[in-house]
Amino acid sequence: MLFLFSLLIARQTFKQYAGTITAFTIAHSITLASTVTGVIHMPSSIVEPGIALSICYVAFDNLHRKEVSHRWMLTFIFGLIHGMGFADLLTEMNIPKGELAVDLISFNVGIETIQVIIVALVLPALALIYRWKHARRVVIACSAAALMMGGLWFVERVFFYV
Repeated sequence: MLFLFSLLIARQTFKQYAGTITAFTIAHSITLASTVTGVIHMPSSIVEPGIALSICYVAFDNLHRKEVSHRWMLTFIFGLIHGMGFADLLTEMNIPKGELAVDLISFNVGIETIQVIIVALVLPALALIYRWKHARRVVIACSAAALMMGGLWFVERVFFYV
């Protein structure tokens, strides 16, 4: 959720938002399915810090660039990492192989539903904020908070994750 928020807080056109969200959806769906079905495997000791670093990167980018463009490409790469993180939730459930397809599709639809709800709530609020003369300060404050939370998550996952 923090990654998605960090992507959305930077001012973009509707087309840029759509491209970024679509890239994230496609990428995490690919690695979610590939990881759950055993096609690929990446230890959570690498995936979890990678997710935290992706949050830090996007938040840092928001702090230093007033305008973001072509973010969908980077989001696709980060989405591959996030998909493996989502897969950890499903693989921990030890779902029987006969039920895996239905559960995988249901899980992914659930993720997408939550994502659409967040976007539907956040984008109108951002549209109002962007009309305000202090909009850039809001982006900076939110991005700084996301950078700190992502950094704390990274430290936790690298040094304290069991």
